[in-house]
Amino acid sequence: MTASPPPGTVARLAAWLALHLNETGRSVAEVARELGVGEETVRAWLAGRRAGDDGEFAHLDSPVRLGRWLRARIADSGCTVREIAESTEDVSRVTIYYWLKGEHLPRPPAGDEPDRFDLLLSNPRLGLDLRQRVQLDEVRRRLTGTSLTAPPPSDDWPARTLPADNRAFTGRNEELRRLDRLLREHHRGRAVVISALTGIGGVGKTALAVHWARSRAVRARFPDGCLYLNLNGFADVPPTDPEQALTRLLEQLGVDPKGVSGTPDALAAQYREALKGRRLLIVLDNAHAEPQVRPLLPDEPECLVVVTSRNRLGGLRATHPGIADLALDTLTAAEAASLVRSLLGRPVAKGAGDGEIAAFAAACGRLPLAIHIAAANYLTHHVDSSSIGEYTRLLADDRLGRLAAGPTDPSTSVAAVMDASYRRLTAPARRLYRLLGLHPGPDVSAALAGSLAGLDATEVRSALLELTRANLLAEDARGRFSLHDLLRDHAAGITRRTDSDVERRKAMRRLLDHYVHTAYPAALLLQQSMHELAVPLAEPSPGAAPETFTDRDAALAWFDAEHLGMTATAAGRPPGEFDALVWQAAWALYGFSRVRGLLRDQAALKYAALEAAERMGEPAAQAHVHRMLSWSDTGLGRFEESRAHLVRALELSGRAEDPVGQASTYSSLAGLAGLQGRYAEARDHSRRFLELFEAAGSRIGVARGLLTLGFYEAQVGEYTEALGHCEQSLEVCQELEPGFRDTLEADIWSSLGLVHGRLGDHGRARSFYLRTLERNRELGEHLKVGETLAALGDLHHSAGDRDAARTAWREALDILTEHEHTTAAEVRANLAALDAGPA
Repeated sequence: MTASPPPGTVARLAAWLALHLNETGRSVAEVARELGVGEETVRAWLAGRRAGDDGEFAHLDSPVRLGRWLRARIADSGCTVREIAESTEDVSRVTIYYWLKGEHLPRPPAGDEPDRFDLLLSNPRLGLDLRQRVQLDEVRRRLTGTSLTAPPPSDDWPARTLPADNRAFTGRNEELRRLDRLLREHHRGRAVVISALTGIGGVGKTALAVHWARSRAVRARFPDGCLYLNLNGFADVPPTDPEQALTRLLEQLGVDPKGVSGTPDALAAQYREALKGRRLLIVLDNAHAEPQVRPLLPDEPECLVVVTSRNRLGGLRATHPGIADLALDTLTAAEAASLVRSLLGRPVAKGAGDGEIAAFAAACGRLPLAIHIAAANYLTHHVDSSSIGEYTRLLADDRLGRLAAGPTDPSTSVAAVMDASYRRLTAPARRLYRLLGLHPGPDVSAALAGSLAGLDATEVRSALLELTRANLLAEDARGRFSLHDLLRDHAAGITRRTDSDVERRKAMRRLLDHYVHTAYPAALLLQQSMHELAVPLAEPSPGAAPETFTDRDAALAWFDAEHLGMTATAAGRPPGEFDALVWQAAWALYGFSRVRGLLRDQAALKYAALEAAERMGEPAAQAHVHRMLSWSDTGLGRFEESRAHLVRALELSGRAEDPVGQASTYSSLAGLAGLQGRYAEARDHSRRFLELFEAAGSRIGVARGLLTLGFYEAQVGEYTEALGHCEQSLEVCQELEPGFRDTLEADIWSSLGLVHGRLGDHGRARSFYLRTLERNRELGEHLKVGETLAALGDLHHSAGDRDAARTAWREALDILTEHEHTTAAEVRANLAALDAGPA
């Protein structure tokens, strides 16, 4: 297709392009690349004109004239400026008045999301069609100096040694837009001279740099062409030193090789002299470190340099402030799927569903190199014998082993590419990288990584910094570090080949020790009842450095960040390995689970903990785990299973001569009976609970026992006794330290709310419930917030306030449903009855 079609075809082309954009969701830039023309050409066609024709808005050559035209358009619509503003999302009347006066016209957005000016033009009341909006967008670009229109580049543009573009290149729209923006900034003389593309090996840095370097806009901006040099930073051969690099660049610039010699300083002077007056793009590919790059950076302001590297070249900022960094992540799900379909070809890919294509891309970690290799392997060896889904499952079993085109070409092996990055690390960073492959969680903190490798804070921070600079680790805004899936497989493979079984076992012991010895004290901050059921912990192994917390919020934040990794680590231990730590990890996580209402979480760990406790032959430990399992089953409505666990826990606590464990079990039996409506039985269990704690001399236990007894006395109508026991519980609670008082006090207030509500004092009951609600929200007790809202709804309903009851029940239902709690059904039934008609 030519860049300037005959006039008779422009209208049909505009209609087709508009339909294509709407149906596919592609951007103008993507369509331009598909058609092999400039973005400004596609915009012109969309506007119903040939490239170079400004259309009906050619006269809008200043912001003031554009403002006058907008004012007239609003008047023609029959609306006021206020009405237009009120019907346009995120656009105020004051902003529109600025534009009408020709002031503060915004630059176009960098991404695909429309900005306020786009939203105004899209207001249906203005009656602008797509063609007109595209034309007005180009007017805005012209007036703000961001027009993509550029003079056509020469056909014999000197690319020199720049590699050919990858015909399968797809996606990277956001990155290409950022590079285009850099080009515009450079054109106005405000840009830095360097853009650094960094990312893990195989992520497509070179492909992006080459694709962009060959774009129409780049060729137009740099008529003297492009210099390209592979610096071999992570190749099998030694990295290209600056002297070699300068020599090769001078040869590309046409300097006689016989005259290219001398000291590095002399070569650098020749290089700078040869660049004078030239407008060149310089691509320095596969750099290893800053000293390799720095001598190759020109002083010539008309030249722009793009550097690609697996390392983050932060040191260049010290000598070249303002460097533009562009860190490449793996492809998005949509981009990866598009690349898979492109590589497999229409005949092969058309029979695969979106799910199969997405799974294929996911098995490759959405890494471009991996997708290219997997697609080539499938087409070469499997297309006639396996479906795409079958090949994907085969690939998932041994990703790194199968992501290689052949033994004779290391550049087409994902593992070989990663090996090259690994070899460039120092010994401490290599060891940490290997051991991180053992961690099954999504990410780690610096403290956790230190315990895993047995490093102190300074040593681990240095190793993490090196791995992050090498793009082998990603650090997020929380300061946590994660490995790409394929890098995790790579690290795990190396540690199995390099580190002994003993060393790996010691690392996992340190990791579990860190988790358990951090989590257990933290859990005591969250759940006061766990103090009565304390378990003895062995000393942490040498090299483990558990964290400590002094306040509940910090402990809760730690659990939020670590519970997934801790669960996976403990549940994944082979039978018989660290049995004590496995069941203790489950016990430490139990307090967090209760606070967050995580009824289904850690199920695999709890059963692994039960098996570990049984192997150890410790009845007290087994009783702890049975109580944990009963809590989950009770909340999920599996009452028979819950009761079986509690009966077993009662028996085991008796065998262990553990009266506190027996008391805790009676408390759980009371709760189970209460949920089933057997309140007299629940009251009797509560009395036994209280007796055992009184005998043990536990003030916390006595406070809890009095509370539970009072609650169930209220349920059977013994309100005087209930009120007395709840008030006694509150008195005992006041004797406790504040840290032990917080959740217990909230539970007592809740029971007092129930008793006063049953006695008809709705005002006082409401006051107690609101205090309970506020405290539980402060403590992050999600499930208890839902339960309190349900009780508050009951109170409002009994007082005849149907609207307040509906509001409380609806909020309660959202929380209880999220946690799959059994009382959600009761609240749902209450709402249905409320909505059905009068009480």
